[in-house]
Amino acid sequence: MSLENQTALSSSNPSPYPLSETETGLAFTTERGAVYHVDFTSDSDYLPDTPFADSVYSFSILPVVGSGSFDRKDLRIEPTIIQVLQIFFACAPKAVLLYVCSTENDQERVRSRLFGQWFSRHQEGFDKFDFHYPSQRLYMSAIVRRYLPESWRVELAILQAVEQHK
Repeated sequence: MSLENQTALSSSNPSPYPLSETETGLAFTTERGAVYHVDFTSDSDYLPDTPFADSVYSFSILPVVGSGSFDRKDLRIEPTIIQVLQIFFACAPKAVLLYVCSTENDQERVRSRLFGQWFSRHQEGFDKFDFHYPSQRLYMSAIVRRYLPESWRVELAILQAVEQHK
């Protein structure tokens, strides 16, 4: 993933944190010294019998424990994550990107709602399919470019995969 593709966000939004490359994605450090890794993993095995299997990835937002003080209300995290996703899709325009909310601290529903709010503010050109199974504590989303042919097949394939693993 190349940092040359970083795009500027609107000046009315807080500025994103500077990014650095890691082996599995990108990282940033907040003003309070907290380090976050945004990792991308090939997930072709998740939907193996689909024509887009080789384009399936998952991503994780991982705070590095012990790296500083984490502020859940840090306004610069949202534009930073959005910028990371823009860079990812610039490098992989046909990607199907999966996001499964961590169940750590029983906050998966809160994480899903927050990610949904971020997406609704920055969704131009993208579709997001949500899969919520509260009894299993599974909150997952798939993001694709809006122009992706037959993106409805992505939603259907994920629904079928989740049903098989219940």
